[in-house]
Amino acid sequence: MANETTERVLESRIQLRNDTAANWAAANPVLLKGEIGIELDTRKIKVGDGTTDWESLKYLSDDIVLSETNPTDSDAQYDLGELWLNQADGKIYILIAKTDTAAVWTRIATADELAVVAEAETAQRLKTPRKIEISGDAEGSADFDGSEDANIEIVLKNSGATEGTFTKFTINEKGLVIKSELLTAEDIPELTLAKITDAGTAAARNVGSKAGDLLELGAGGKIDKKYLPPIAITEPFAVSSEEEMLALNCQKGDVAIRSDESKSYILKTVPASKLENWLELQSPDCKINSVNGKIGAVVLTTADIEEKDNLYFTEDRAKASFADNFAQTSSTDLTDGETILHATDTIILNGGNA
Repeated sequence: MANETTERVLESRIQLRNDTAANWAAANPVLLKGEIGIELDTRKIKVGDGTTDWESLKYLSDDIVLSETNPTDSDAQYDLGELWLNQADGKIYILIAKTDTAAVWTRIATADELAVVAEAETAQRLKTPRKIEISGDAEGSADFDGSEDANIEIVLKNSGATEGTFTKFTINEKGLVIKSELLTAEDIPELTLAKITDAGTAAARNVGSKAGDLLELGAGGKIDKKYLPPIAITEPFAVSSEEEMLALNCQKGDVAIRSDESKSYILKTVPASKLENWLELQSPDCKINSVNGKIGAVVLTTADIEEKDNLYFTEDRAKASFADNFAQTSSTDLTDGETILHATDTIILNGGNA
């Protein structure tokens, strides 16, 4: 049975590390990985990584850099995707690549600039629309001005072959079908059985009664009895005495079931009138006549067997034994004792890794 997890509510309060912005800057500590630090006067938050000091950590709210100038390739201390707003001219940049010492900032186009680009795309159409045509063994055409893809529907010229299902074709030097017709008997070459892979082994056999031949069924769908060997069928005979068994008209392999002695015999050779020609069939010899003085279909209960040193199970005995032994057992000795919370334990609240 799987262990069940019991949830418990501990009455506790958690206080995160906090101070004013000035005190944080003066102390400049290194926060543990995942440790949270709060500036009470600015309500800003930083999260430690275990190696970076406070002043070098970014605030969680640092989503965009506000500046009066454009970013340079030396502004590489930011994360990829960082936005930079030059408040002097209203231009926005995004950090798309960086190394430890160099950064690549790309300016994001404004709505007005995007409108100009859209006009330029329209101006890239062909000044004079053109028609593209296909000729030769196929025909087709389409108008094209550069504004969108052009689709040409090709129509093949009539090759001279008629419509239908055929097995024989004539192809010209271009690989086109110019004639279609059906196979005739003269088109099919003679094949030996060795070149036919799915004929089966029976195709190479003759009909007859020799070794390796196939038997032919008669008009009634049966094999002629001349091909079948004689079959001996064992029959059982119920008799009540040895005299009745010896008087049986039976053949080798027949069985006589003797009711006078609850035994069975099989005829190992004819004639059946000789006792030595009969072989007794072995049957299990049961040595048990009774169980605990009872015969027949015996069912024993605890009332039939004395307890002695082995006491029977009862609900009252089980409850009493559990109560006596459990009261003397320490919780630390239980199989799940390490998961039990004790009043003397020290509780450590650990957020763990991501």
